[in-house]
Amino acid sequence: MPSVILPGRTPAPHDALFSLPRSERKHILAIEARRRKSGQWPAWERIEVRPGDLPGSGWLRAVRVIHRNWVFSVLERPVVGATHLAITSLSGVRPTWWEAQRIKNEIAGEAATAVEVYPPASEVVDEADMYHLWILPDPLPFSLCERAP
Repeated sequence: MPSVILPGRTPAPHDALFSLPRSERKHILAIEARRRKSGQWPAWERIEVRPGDLPGSGWLRAVRVIHRNWVFSVLERPVVGATHLAITSLSGVRPTWWEAQRIKNEIAGEAATAVEVYPPASEVVDEADMYHLWILPDPLPFSLCERAP
């Protein structure tokens, strides 16, 4: 069956969504869109991952937890000085700022500080429709709000 490519999305060989019949894909993506618009996300499922459980190489091998709620999937891995969250959805549509804030709150806690990084060009990795948050162990030394000393 030929693949249908959604706007802004390139199918990967392992992309299960593109192996489904077109009508089923449309139905699943419509459910995702309704859940995102309404904010009615199912509870997060937490899946522990052992070293070597995930295929591939590089940073993916360091993933220790997968969170999913049938709207977003979030891969979590420890890194020196932070926790990396890699966020994706079936549609490949980037989470809005409020969705990313909610994901951060629900996975790392409301008091956690997270940043999105725009690295030097030589360090850009763009192999999937994933968006990355880095959860920091401490607040940043600056803020949009004034903090009490």
